[in-house]
Amino acid sequence: MNKTDTFSLEHMFEAMNSLDSGFAVYDVNNVLIYANDITREHFPVMFEALDEGRSWDDASELQTRCQSEGLSEEETMMRVLFIRDNARSGKPMNLQTPDGRTLNTCFKRVKNGTLVSLTHDITDMVKKESQLRHAQRDAMAASHAKSEFLASMSHEIRTPLNGIVGMAQALVHRDLPPVEREMVDMVLESSATLMTLLNDILDISKIEAGRLEVCPIADDLRHKMARIERFYRPIAEEKGLVLKVVVDPNLPNTLEFDPVRVRQCVENLLSNALKFTSSGGVLVAISCDPAVEGKIKLKIHVKDTGIGMTKEQKDKLFQTFQQADSSTTRRFGGTGLGLAISRRLARMMGGDVTCASKEGEGSIFTLSFEAGVPESARKLTPKEHEDVALTSPRKVGSLQDVRALVVDDNGINRRVARVFLEPLGIVVTEAANGIEALEMLEGEDAFDVVLLDMHMPVMDGPETIQRIRASGEEWDDIPVIALTADAMSGDRERYLKMGMTEYVSKPIEERLLVVALSRVLGGKLARSAAKEDFDESLFTDMVKRQSAL
Repeated sequence: MNKTDTFSLEHMFEAMNSLDSGFAVYDVNNVLIYANDITREHFPVMFEALDEGRSWDDASELQTRCQSEGLSEEETMMRVLFIRDNARSGKPMNLQTPDGRTLNTCFKRVKNGTLVSLTHDITDMVKKESQLRHAQRDAMAASHAKSEFLASMSHEIRTPLNGIVGMAQALVHRDLPPVEREMVDMVLESSATLMTLLNDILDISKIEAGRLEVCPIADDLRHKMARIERFYRPIAEEKGLVLKVVVDPNLPNTLEFDPVRVRQCVENLLSNALKFTSSGGVLVAISCDPAVEGKIKLKIHVKDTGIGMTKEQKDKLFQTFQQADSSTTRRFGGTGLGLAISRRLARMMGGDVTCASKEGEGSIFTLSFEAGVPESARKLTPKEHEDVALTSPRKVGSLQDVRALVVDDNGINRRVARVFLEPLGIVVTEAANGIEALEMLEGEDAFDVVLLDMHMPVMDGPETIQRIRASGEEWDDIPVIALTADAMSGDRERYLKMGMTEYVSKPIEERLLVVALSRVLGGKLARSAAKEDFDESLFTDMVKRQSAL
């Protein structure tokens, strides 16, 4: 060996000893050839045993046992075998040093049979990952707590709101003087605004918590747009505006999309357009691209001749609780949640909400989303059945002498239900909790339907429905409608799984309650209709009254 070789090896060893990473070399029999200082510091017991001539298996086991205090023999041997297997296979593994450091260690057998081991200190990275996991867990817990809080607040707010809306709807029946009728209309309008705000806040919470779902079904988008146009046309005409809806003739009759969420987005855009437009009108245009692999891209453009926006104002549009500027909020009202919700919903449906606007010249908002093109023939969906019930009078049979058991611990809620049911000819009996309801069902009076609240003292709704279905009595299959202030995503499905026949959320909408009754009492109503003529004006009057909302 010449001086140059000696000099080179000395410098090479010095360089390897200066590394922050561990480095060791073994011969074909796993006998130690060289280990730098840092790897010896990490595993002192092991390398001391190797220097004494112990085998690699024995030395690594000694090191492992030295760091396995408190573990059983079985757990210790599992660690020993884990390290041996990974060393032989070359798989990277994380090992702990006696001073608590975490090392990523890898063994590599080179062509001449020499075994090389490399270790990198990843303690800081592991600590940061642990901190991130804890932060994520805390964030999820906070989000869950917020959702639970909002769900609880929603329930508490909806209960008194049910009394306000219910009694206001009842007053609409009365022959009121103009001044008093205007007061009732203002109560209904304010209640509707409060409900919109409450639902928007719940939607934002559900989206942030990842609990809001998009549920596509086969439906007719033309039908949905026609309903939206019929609803908003009187609002436009009241402001002296023109409202027109045009649909691409190439739009398929039946598509698979979420009609509830699409309608929510369109109504947000359309109501904003009407709100910010004082002259001219609003045009809604629906276009579609050719279908590709069973999917079609839809665009719904909402163009207005309103106040328009500057670029700075547009940049704030899709932020929660933001409108174009504070003066806009003061002039036109609103929370600024609608557009933020619409954009998030659109993105969940494979699209987006975009805006083109110029100050003083109006705006064009475009909602895009993906829909499926079903191969099967069109079938009327349950939602369409509901739409038919809400938009046109139909002969559902007479409700005269139907006996209903209303179960609710809140006296105001029972009164509201009675106000809705008794004008239909329904005989109402009240119960304040589940035990009273079961006692009445077991009594001599026979009931046709039960309207059941979910949250009650003594015995709540879920336990009551369980007792009813498991009773083995002749009334164990009686139709039960859940009347509840629980209105979070999935509540309807949860209660139907419990055994409920139908679900109506509070505040109770009179028309939805009638629809639910017509569904669950379908057989009885059909039999009654055969015996007597149906008073169609009764249902028509109810639809007219509901339009006040």
